[in-house]
Amino acid sequence: MTNFLTAYLVEVERRTIRIVTIDPGNILAEIRRHIGCELIDMVRIDRNHSIVVDDNGLTDELPCFTELKDYGSPLAGNLLIIGTDAAGETVSPTHPIEDIAAMLMIRYPVLSPEFEMLRGPHVFGSRVSGLSVKLIGVVPTVLTEERAH
Repeated sequence: MTNFLTAYLVEVERRTIRIVTIDPGNILAEIRRHIGCELIDMVRIDRNHSIVVDDNGLTDELPCFTELKDYGSPLAGNLLIIGTDAAGETVSPTHPIEDIAAMLMIRYPVLSPEFEMLRGPHVFGSRVSGLSVKLIGVVPTVLTEERAH
């Protein structure tokens, strides 16, 4: 019988975080499947937790990105938070999912139309003259098992 590990999956485009299971006999394939990439990298949160990221995520076009508190670079793509033991082996995270979610800020762009008034002898109204872009930030929503699917 296999004892599955748990991890926290951040699905950035959905702006959510949820608990997922990982087969310890196939950890690397499971991690790749969850975050959707082949090349991975690790970002350390603390001694016992790491974020697995797409190593090439920042080279792609980004619909959104994630900021980790006190970490200087944005993280791209889906993220998987795992625990690590003293030997560096993958284990289930020990921090509650809510605490991990509070350390993350998902940023996404919002386009806002800018209008100009049209006034002339035969024309009256307005039209879109341009768009401004602003970044909105949200903490990922923690999904319970019922809301995850």
